[in-house]
Amino acid sequence: MKGGKGAIALFLGLMLGYAPASVGVPMGQQSWQWLEAIPGGFRVALPGGVERQEPLVLDLQGGELVLEGAIALHEGNQYVFAFGDYRVEGSPWVRLTMLRDAMVKDTGWVLAEDRSFPLGIHPGREFILFSENELITYRFYLVGERVYILGVLQDAGVDLREEMGAFFGSFGVTR
Repeated sequence: MKGGKGAIALFLGLMLGYAPASVGVPMGQQSWQWLEAIPGGFRVALPGGVERQEPLVLDLQGGELVLEGAIALHEGNQYVFAFGDYRVEGSPWVRLTMLRDAMVKDTGWVLAEDRSFPLGIHPGREFILFSENELITYRFYLVGERVYILGVLQDAGVDLREEMGAFFGSFGVTR
């Protein structure tokens, strides 16, 4: 995600701690940590160190979406998470499609896969974008008016199934 602007305070009340074994952290990956964003209303396990990012403002059809988020860098891969209040008209699927289209346009990459991927009763979407050398796997979840974005940027030749499964599977809504 590129092009940040705005001055929103990011993740007041972050709490970091080591991820318990129940997360499904890959063997030998002891550097995974839990992050709980109290104002964001979620928790997720992340590998490596976390770098907070400037808020990102997406101009979507129907209004702006301000996303707060961070990136965890681990072994040359990026694990991205963000959230924001997504108050635009349209069904959940239409709103998730608008957001997906903005991500495709932002990267200029090719959309390889796209499917519904709910989080319990909450609508969700998973899709993969690729360029010549890299892949981004995104999951978006819409919980009421809040959107949660998880993503993994990796080299095309790297197999991260186990790590991605641990990352995506650790995500949970806390409110």
